[in-house]
Amino acid sequence: MSLQLSRLLIIVSVFLMPLVTSFANDTTGIYSLEDAYSAALKSNETYKISEENVFQADSRVDQARSYLLPRLTGKAGYTWFNDTLPTSGGPILFQPKEQAQAVLELTQPLYTGGRTLAAYRTAKLQLDSSKKQLSTAQQDLLMNVADAYFDVLKAEKLTAVSKDSLSRMEEYKKVTDRVASTRRTKANMSDLLRARTLVSQSGIIVTTTADRLKIARQKLSLLTKLPENAAVIEPQSFPVPSQSLDQLKQTARENRDDYINARLNMKAAEENITIVRGAHYPQLSAVGGIQYSDSHPIMVTDATVYYAGLRFQIPLFEGGLMKAEISEAKSKLRQAELTTDQLRRKIETDVTEAYINLQTLITVLDNLKLQYADAKDNYTAITKLFGEGLVSSLAVIDAQQALYAAEREFVNSTYDLQVAILRLQKSVGRLSKNN
Repeated sequence: MSLQLSRLLIIVSVFLMPLVTSFANDTTGIYSLEDAYSAALKSNETYKISEENVFQADSRVDQARSYLLPRLTGKAGYTWFNDTLPTSGGPILFQPKEQAQAVLELTQPLYTGGRTLAAYRTAKLQLDSSKKQLSTAQQDLLMNVADAYFDVLKAEKLTAVSKDSLSRMEEYKKVTDRVASTRRTKANMSDLLRARTLVSQSGIIVTTTADRLKIARQKLSLLTKLPENAAVIEPQSFPVPSQSLDQLKQTARENRDDYINARLNMKAAEENITIVRGAHYPQLSAVGGIQYSDSHPIMVTDATVYYAGLRFQIPLFEGGLMKAEISEAKSKLRQAELTTDQLRRKIETDVTEAYINLQTLITVLDNLKLQYADAKDNYTAITKLFGEGLVSSLAVIDAQQALYAAEREFVNSTYDLQVAILRLQKSVGRLSKNN
């Protein structure tokens, strides 16, 4: 299989060489697949949204960390009263005319039922999760760009193939026109009419393939924001993965970012149970501060006071709230476990499908290579025999149509093979800008 594949890649390279040469002659506006990847990663909105999710998750880690540290709060106020209490004054005042107060307090949580640390660990898990989501979004984007990029290459080559087919039919029409003008028999006139019809049909195909090329260019431009008239060059043929199907599945389980993200979500769901349970446990914190009070007229409570102590809070009755919230948190954990298991089986199916499609394309392309070579030789031979009057015009038409069909299928499969290799790489989590 490896020897056949090597020969096949050589044939493909030779087959596509004219296209590469034509692009190389143009020194402006030429973009490689790597250029398309880079442009998409710099400008694609969906990918940028995922980048912002990573930034937000990183900020949430800082927020969660802040709850582990002491909190210093300050309060100050000024109050004016219309009269003193008692109104006639006296040795002890309950209400002055004016009062200014200020408090500076430091609070350090000592025990929160484990929820503060769990919340911090969850925030870090969510940061890792958002990074995996960003990586998944990157691979999705790269795969879409590769699809669009090879669609442009395919459309360009099919346009060239359809033009070659039109040229062949126009040459055939010239021959039938010359024969019909020399001998105006019913058979010759029928051949001429048939030739005109085939030329018209070939012209329609050229127009259709040219329109498909425009659409393919627009799709690539939408993903990358490259100019719609940008020239794209033929990348080197990608190597076919040498791993077995079972090895590829194992690689996918180890490398697929969406599967790693699902496992991170399971851990976050476990931490969420601790967070929910800890919210209903006793809470203990240390408190210390300074309080300043100044009144006019002077009150006996006016002073600068320093204080320190412990604050203890315990929920006594919540109407079953703790049980209900923990039950919901455990349900979310079971849900995350089921989602992870479902994703694992889907990933294995994706790898199997991509692997089978690739093996099929390798076999098909190998056969199409022979079919295309035979069709080309057959057309050359039939055309020569037709010029010598040894075969009918129908034989020429059949040979032309067989050549066009073989050439078209060969082009489609050539590019489909490259996309299939990338799709297999993506299914195992190894698609990158270097592929």
